[in-house]
Formats: sequence, C-alpha cells, structure tokens
Amino acid sequence: MNLDEDELKLMWQETIPTTNEDKALKKVLEKSSKVTAAKDVTGLFFGWIWVVFLGFGASMYSAKRKLELHSQGNGKKRMLKQKIVTKQAEQLNTYTGDSK
Repeated sequence: MNLDEDELKLMWQETIPTTNEDKALKKVLEKSSKVTAAKDVTGLFFGWIWVVFLGFGASMYSAKRKLELHSQGNGKKRMLKQKIVTKQAEQLNTYTGDSK
C-alpha cells in the first residue's frame, strides 16, 4: 500500500465530532429573536418620536396660520372702519354744507 492510502484509511476510520444540530438551531434562533426584538423596540421608539415632532410642527404651523388670518382680519376691519368714518364725514359735510 501506498503512504497516501494509509493516511486516507486512518482519516476514514477517525470519528467525526458530532454536533447537536437542535442545540445549535435553538442558539441561533434565540440570538435572532433578541436582535429582532431590539430592532422592533427601537423602531417603535423612533416612530413615536417622529409622531411627536410632526405633531409639534403641525401645531406650530396651525398657530402661525391662525395668526396670519387674524392679522389679515384686523386689517380688513380697520379698512372697513376707515371707510365708514369717511362716509360719515362726507355725509356730515353734505348736511352742514362744507365741501372739500
């Protein structure tokens, strides 16, 4: 026999260390479930943070818009009062006989 054949026979006769596949599978599943749980929790946390920031942004925009509309309304009221006052002054001038 050849030296290579002897080595091959020895290798063939050696026992291969057995691995417990069920145990290895459970270990991998436990690690992956922990990672998945951590990702889920952080995703929910950051999702709620975004909801809060968007809520504040929407509230600020709404308040700004209401302020703008309020400012525009006051300007219109002021112009309307000024028109009424000038009409009253014109009517007063026509009654008294004064003219511009």
